[in-house]
Amino acid sequence: MFAQSGSSSIERNQQTPRSDPNTQEPILPHTTAPRLAGIDVLSDTTGVDFGAYLQGVLKTVKRNWYNFIPASARAPRMLRGGVSVEFAILKTGKIAGMKRVESSGDVSLDKAAWTGISDSRFPPLPAEFTGQYIALRFHFVYNPAEPSDAILQYRE
Repeated sequence: MFAQSGSSSIERNQQTPRSDPNTQEPILPHTTAPRLAGIDVLSDTTGVDFGAYLQGVLKTVKRNWYNFIPASARAPRMLRGGVSVEFAILKTGKIAGMKRVESSGDVSLDKAAWTGISDSRFPPLPAEFTGQYIALRFHFVYNPAEPSDAILQYRE
């Protein structure tokens, strides 16, 4: 069953992003994680390179998400929509504090994205990381009008 928390249970005891008044773009904490399609790193990586770890997380979530994509997003109907979900991965690899922050407006699309994450199993965070968790935001897009390298996308 799809569930959503009214407030994030990810504790923001690490540096919170703030906006640059000149650009209105968020200034994220120092991170050495590479830009990966569809993932925003929301917490400080304390200088640890999360590149390989996040590539594995992305691969796992994408595989699970594709297994739950509803028929309405497939041909011939090809429903479009976008979903964003925030969550944390604890030191042990366990998922915590999931929160839907953007809805597609369609329960089945939202549920597929949610389940793509919640059914995933991740390894522990890198041993050299001294934080308690890494906070992430995943963006899922169904049948985008234009392909983009900046999002997790499903195109029929």
